[in-house]
Amino acid sequence: RGNYNQHTMLSTWCRRCVLRVTRHKTSVGSTSASHLERSLHAASVSHSESEDERGGIPAAASFSNAPEALRAEDTRVTFRASELKKLNDLRVPYNWYPAARGMRRRLVYHAGPTNSGKTYNAIQRFLSSGKAIYCAPLRMLAHEIYQKANEQGVPCDLFTGEEQLFASGDKEIPAGHLACTVECAGLHIADTFDVAVIDEVQMIKDYDRGCAWTKAILGIPAAEVHLCGHQCAVNLLEKITSTIGEKLEVVYYDRLAPLIPLKASLKGSYSAVRPGDCVVVFSRAKIFNISWSIELATRESCALIYGGLPPATRVQQASLFNGRNSKCRVLVATDAIGMGLNLNIRRIVFHSLEKFDGEENSVINSSLVKQIAGRAGRYGTEYDVGEVTTFYEKDIAMLHKLLAVPEKDIEQAGIIPIFDQIELFSNHLPHASLQQILELFFKTAQLDGNYFLCDVDNVLDLAQMLQNLTLSLKDMYVFATAPVEARKGWLKAVLYKFATAYSLGEVLDFVGLCQILHWPLPKPSTPEQLVEFENIHESLNLFFWLSMKYWYNFVDVEKARLLQGEIDAIIGQTIITQFRPPKPKIVVRQPLVVRTVDRPFVEVAHCGNEGAILCNQKSASDQRV
Repeated sequence: RGNYNQHTMLSTWCRRCVLRVTRHKTSVGSTSASHLERSLHAASVSHSESEDERGGIPAAASFSNAPEALRAEDTRVTFRASELKKLNDLRVPYNWYPAARGMRRRLVYHAGPTNSGKTYNAIQRFLSSGKAIYCAPLRMLAHEIYQKANEQGVPCDLFTGEEQLFASGDKEIPAGHLACTVECAGLHIADTFDVAVIDEVQMIKDYDRGCAWTKAILGIPAAEVHLCGHQCAVNLLEKITSTIGEKLEVVYYDRLAPLIPLKASLKGSYSAVRPGDCVVVFSRAKIFNISWSIELATRESCALIYGGLPPATRVQQASLFNGRNSKCRVLVATDAIGMGLNLNIRRIVFHSLEKFDGEENSVINSSLVKQIAGRAGRYGTEYDVGEVTTFYEKDIAMLHKLLAVPEKDIEQAGIIPIFDQIELFSNHLPHASLQQILELFFKTAQLDGNYFLCDVDNVLDLAQMLQNLTLSLKDMYVFATAPVEARKGWLKAVLYKFATAYSLGEVLDFVGLCQILHWPLPKPSTPEQLVEFENIHESLNLFFWLSMKYWYNFVDVEKARLLQGEIDAIIGQTIITQFRPPKPKIVVRQPLVVRTVDRPFVEVAHCGNEGAILCNQKSASDQRV
């Protein structure tokens, strides 16, 4: 209308655009909505607000009487809103991978529990093919297959987020076989393979990492794709593959070594722990004290495995436990043993069935119980029958109940948008930060019922931390999607320092890296000091991950690898030697001959730490001595 200037009219349809974009959502954060309004027409907002404060006509009322020019503007805004809806449409993620869609793939699902031989059969197909890729859930497994293939005369390269190893020694001459982590499989979706093996596909439901499995399953261009995992994912994958015109062949496996849930617990006695036992503890803080108690009660040395240990140290501890002639015949571990290591376990003993979930201690779910319990008993080893029980009697009934719970089918697979979608979406929000772009994108994303958005909170948390740095949108997205859990304050701080150095154009060499990590440190003498070494080891993995993407900014990688090897050795040696309780030494002194007035001679030997008296009676009548 005549008494309204152009700024006021523009702000009117800015607000209408926000309503259109978010009309099917229950709520949109005020920060995101207001920033969308500012980013569309930044200049108009402040003026519009001042008009409203002076009692201007409400937006809806003024717009109904707007001139033709304003209605034409509204048409353009409606078009922009519809474009935004198209850009955050995630209902057909399989169309993101045209190379795989252009092939007629054969999909084979090897479905079965732990220790059923499902992965072994898929690996045999991997080794016998001409060109193949193996996608592992953990670096340790990728490294194991890499070693196994090369030992059998099948040249195989290794590709993880932290390192690359080439069978030929030259990256310009790649081998026909590749072992990688599932996250790195996405870097090879432009290649073509004869066979692909994707392990532990039930992880497709994982909130943090499920998107990596979805991307590998939908995107790897291979003539044969072998999926290995629990049968709970079969129905979902049959639905997903049917939508892309591919048929899923399912091969079911039974457990090779039987698993027997015991009726009796250890009744809270550490002396009841036997060689071949694995005592499962859901707390790193308790793992050392419990291992000490076992060693004092049984004289058996313990191997330790928990999530914070570097992969090389976990393998070292697993080797100590598996060796028949090893002194470490008892394993104390967290749920980190659920996958990734081949362990010769006779009996799983749950020290507790509760785990801290970030807010309180709660009973673990049946899937985790079965995953861990399934590690007991291994076909072809000395323990061809597995057993599972609890440490305390109060938990034994709950253990049997959890083991009897039927496994629920997985209903959704995790996905995450590719950067191209985020970039196109951001073009309509030129003044928005990455956090605000992602927040609006995620809140308004359209999903098919077979999928859910992965790792949203973690990415938003890191994006918020990085928003004040001078980085391009792509670089900001790379740092925000780095392998860093937002709950790990130490690693977040290191990521921020790495990102800051990159934003300033600095070249981070070995000297600068050591300054950021506060290295060197004195050797650890307590479990608390050991955590610092574990944190530095994890920070070095982040450095290697960034060096794979920005090799010209994160340099001196070989020196950093030598440092990590040194830290590996310190952690492994500390666990073996430093954190052991002092073993009671029985010191037998020279017999002392005691002469009494009316008694025969008595030889007395004192056993030092046991506090016992060993007597060699000279007379059967002297019973008191």
